[in-house]
Amino acid sequence: MSLVRENITPPKYMEHLIFGALFVLALGLLTSTSILALSHILMLVPCVYFAFHTNWKEMPKSAWALLGLSIAIMLSVAVNQDIMVKGWKPIFKVKYFLFGFFSIVPFHWWIKNKMTEKQLKVLLYTFLIATTVATVAGLIGKFTGINPITFRKPDIIDRNSGLFGMVMNYAHNMSYFLILIPGIYILQKKFKEVISNKFVIVVFLINLVGIYFSYTRGAWLALIAGLPFYLYFKNKKLFIVSGVLLVLLGVGGYFVAGKKVIRADSDNQRISQWKAAFEAFKDRPVFGYGYLNFEDHSVDLKKKHGFGHLELASHAHNNFMEMLGAVGVIGFLTFSIWLVLWWKESIDPLGVPFIVTFVVGGLTQSTIALGINLFFVLTVYSIILKINFSQNLKQFYK
Repeated sequence: MSLVRENITPPKYMEHLIFGALFVLALGLLTSTSILALSHILMLVPCVYFAFHTNWKEMPKSAWALLGLSIAIMLSVAVNQDIMVKGWKPIFKVKYFLFGFFSIVPFHWWIKNKMTEKQLKVLLYTFLIATTVATVAGLIGKFTGINPITFRKPDIIDRNSGLFGMVMNYAHNMSYFLILIPGIYILQKKFKEVISNKFVIVVFLINLVGIYFSYTRGAWLALIAGLPFYLYFKNKKLFIVSGVLLVLLGVGGYFVAGKKVIRADSDNQRISQWKAAFEAFKDRPVFGYGYLNFEDHSVDLKKKHGFGHLELASHAHNNFMEMLGAVGVIGFLTFSIWLVLWWKESIDPLGVPFIVTFVVGGLTQSTIALGINLFFVLTVYSIILKINFSQNLKQFYK
């Protein structure tokens, strides 16, 4: 059954708003946070409209877990006002999670009823070309010291930061991008080649070079962990063999990069953040220190417990520890349940590899607390649910 109630005829402008939002996302997910803000503006009306025309009983279970996580985040801010350094401001960041929840139905309606092959082609080419331009510009910036598009220096000299200017933001979104490319290639082989698969391969290779020169170990590891899962349900032997080969390739890349990725001090800083986050959880186990508030207390926690590395005031550098320290056991459980249910409800072959990449990347970076990463993850979540692509994905290629 459809997520949308029968016998409704949404206004014509609704499909234009949704396509416009998807176009902005395709253009901005690896190029500009400012551009991405427009996608929320465009999706606001469709989200509100379809909220009144939704078969709520048909909503995926993972969606309810995501809504539960959203509520936990808001409560964590509300009950911790006595220690919230930024007051109520962090509560507004729940918008990323709420848009993830409320965008499911508009995307479902548009994909099943309005999407054309021409529109799909525009979205895919825009996504691939914009991302590749960002990577090439970032590579030029890495080797010359100045990004030719933004005219800015990267935040960490001698590392590719794309157009964002911040290496970690670029690298983790790039791992999400790269893990989707084999899935696009496979789907086009199975159904119809909407865009050139040769072009898809070229894009993958260029951006693979881009993520390598970001020298971001967590993003490398996330991609290496996710890629074999394209074979997990098809051929277990190939899954194991490919996994071993990718690990060996990763180890080789690690040693070739040398000092650019062997950073013992960075490792120790992360460990100190994990310890501090656990102490925050122990202090306030139910709702933690408040969403986005752990960072403001991390130095005091490390000082109190003698963990060292007081020079770093940051998030927990781990999604699960971030949830424990900032949103408590309620946030940790709803976040974990959402991931498990998303695994079960996502489409083959895109879903599982993407989720693995997100989870593994989140072991060394708090992507759950960074808007630029949440834009990517929650957009992908809202789109690649099985309920949007019944009939073996055939309508995906009208």
